[in-house]
Amino acid sequence: MKRRLRRFLLVGALVTFADLSLLMTVGIWLNTNWYLASVVSLVLSAALSFLMHKRVTFNDDVYSLIDHQPVAFIKAVTPALVADFLVFAGLVLLIDPGIFGVVASKAGSVMAASFVRFVTYRRVLFAAVRQEQMQLSVPKEILQHDKELSIVIPAFQAELVIGETIKKIREATNKYDAEIIVVDDGSDDLTSVEARRAGANLIITLDMNRGKGAAVRAGMSAATGRFCIFTDADLAYPAKQILSVAEELEKGWDIVVGNRRHPDSYQIVQASSLREVGSLCFNILTWFVLLGGYRDTQCGLKGFSSLAAKKIFTRSIIDGFGFDVETFHLGERLHLTLKEIPVVVENGQGTTVQLLRDATQMLRDVFIVRRLSALGSYHLSKVDDE
Repeated sequence: MKRRLRRFLLVGALVTFADLSLLMTVGIWLNTNWYLASVVSLVLSAALSFLMHKRVTFNDDVYSLIDHQPVAFIKAVTPALVADFLVFAGLVLLIDPGIFGVVASKAGSVMAASFVRFVTYRRVLFAAVRQEQMQLSVPKEILQHDKELSIVIPAFQAELVIGETIKKIREATNKYDAEIIVVDDGSDDLTSVEARRAGANLIITLDMNRGKGAAVRAGMSAATGRFCIFTDADLAYPAKQILSVAEELEKGWDIVVGNRRHPDSYQIVQASSLREVGSLCFNILTWFVLLGGYRDTQCGLKGFSSLAAKKIFTRSIIDGFGFDVETFHLGERLHLTLKEIPVVVENGQGTTVQLLRDATQMLRDVFIVRRLSALGSYHLSKVDDE
């Protein structure tokens, strides 16, 4: 990825130099008709950019719009070209149209075009990724499983609620041959004891509090079900909603996630305004890592086919709450289908102190995911072999 970034910067520098050189050459040749010169230089440099990025920068990137969706690529780049011309033309009118004025105007237009290109490219890529994720196919999975359904419950200091949670989940999923896996994330109370007393099929105890991501990963690694679902220990989402996730997985979706911002979702207990604003800001931030434009990455109800769970959780690294973003990122890069469903939120989720602490950690995790992906730590080159 570092090599690709270097190639990208090098190609960008060469194309910008070519754009400026063409502008000056054609402009002088046309007796300082800078507007026509700008059009000519933009068209030629855009063609050069397309060819060089295709052959040099993204020649080994299966996730590039240049090779796989050239029309989408053109749609993303065209607004940037228009912005470049309009800003350049406007600045030329305001600044002395001498050589230095033209160069300064071009510098301003290049910066404006770069911003527009970033925004439009991401928006087009959002749509392309979501379209791919929504292509439901006939389930290919023919593996045998010990259980139909595995429900993973990451739990920390949950002795007061875990027993009732297990009871409700057992009642809600009684039509399935289901297993309930409780992962005690280093609690120093009686979480494991209460989980065992309530009849959990498997209890995994981590030696220290490592985070929700680590707990979910441990549970998914031990799951034997055809479908694997995780939910919160305090049942913020009613147990019966596990059935909604399972039903969608049965249709063939690789990943099914709850979406609290779905038009059909509603909250019995309304979240605080601070939490709502924080959640919105965090989801906007995830656009720098995720391409699908999701409205809710942090919902605590998610399900996976066993094959999707294996692909994702054998690669995942993040231990904290940011693991949700990592899960979406891996789902995108592994080309897994994804379905968002409405949810009912019954319980409040954390205090202000927890919110601030967790938000800081999630912010850090977002950039870690981006860096890990850039470094190739997720071994995505193995995808075609699976």
